[in-house]
Amino acid sequence: MARVLLVDDDPDLLAELSEGLTELGIANMTADNPVVAIDLVQRHEHLQVVVTDLQMPRIDGIELMQKLALLGRKRPLATIIITGHASLDRAVGALRLNAVDFLQKPLLPEEVARAVRRALSLVEDSQRPANGAEKPADGPKGRSNYLRTLVASRADRDSIFQSDLFSDPAWEMLLDLAVAEATGRPISVTSLCIASGAPTTTALRRIDELREAGLIERRADPADRRRILVELTETGRRRMESFVKRQAERLGLPLD
Repeated sequence: MARVLLVDDDPDLLAELSEGLTELGIANMTADNPVVAIDLVQRHEHLQVVVTDLQMPRIDGIELMQKLALLGRKRPLATIIITGHASLDRAVGALRLNAVDFLQKPLLPEEVARAVRRALSLVEDSQRPANGAEKPADGPKGRSNYLRTLVASRADRDSIFQSDLFSDPAWEMLLDLAVAEATGRPISVTSLCIASGAPTTTALRRIDELREAGLIERRADPADRRRILVELTETGRRRMESFVKRQAERLGLPLD
């Protein structure tokens, strides 16, 4: 049963991504425009992840996300944005609408598959909310420029170098934890391992190393004691904020 919907007005790219994901074991459906996409989501309740192009006629990816957000109130639904014309403002807009990833073209099916697996894991997490989880009073939640700078740091690296050339699971994890905290999403150990793109044994080793360094901590989910959540420690949060501050200064973005 397909849990993933691909949306793009480029038939060649749509077919390529669909075939690539199928070969990687991810069943999917396709839509060549947002109107068809909305209809499919409404008729197929098993769809949980929508991968959509940003630039499309009539309704673009952001508008589609806004419409899907209304449907997402009744059931778990995650969105991944793909585009060949990325901008920080659009990336932040997508993150505010709970996009779980923002991918830049050209891209490989393997990149999309990694983002899809992360999204599916986050959907499963969202079905078991961490009730009673405390949010840091002075954390970065709601800071648009904080999100903008985090997105910029990853987008700049990926646009200049091969996306996997200088990637390290530990750094990817810190970025994902910072973005998750800024958007109010809890992340489980499983989701973090998937998001890192590394083999599970490597990802778990990096998690242990980050914990030993005092940058992250693990705790049981109050709503499901079998699930372990990961979050930045106060030290990790301060260091990420220091990193973001330096990046923001270089970009000329005053943090709120």
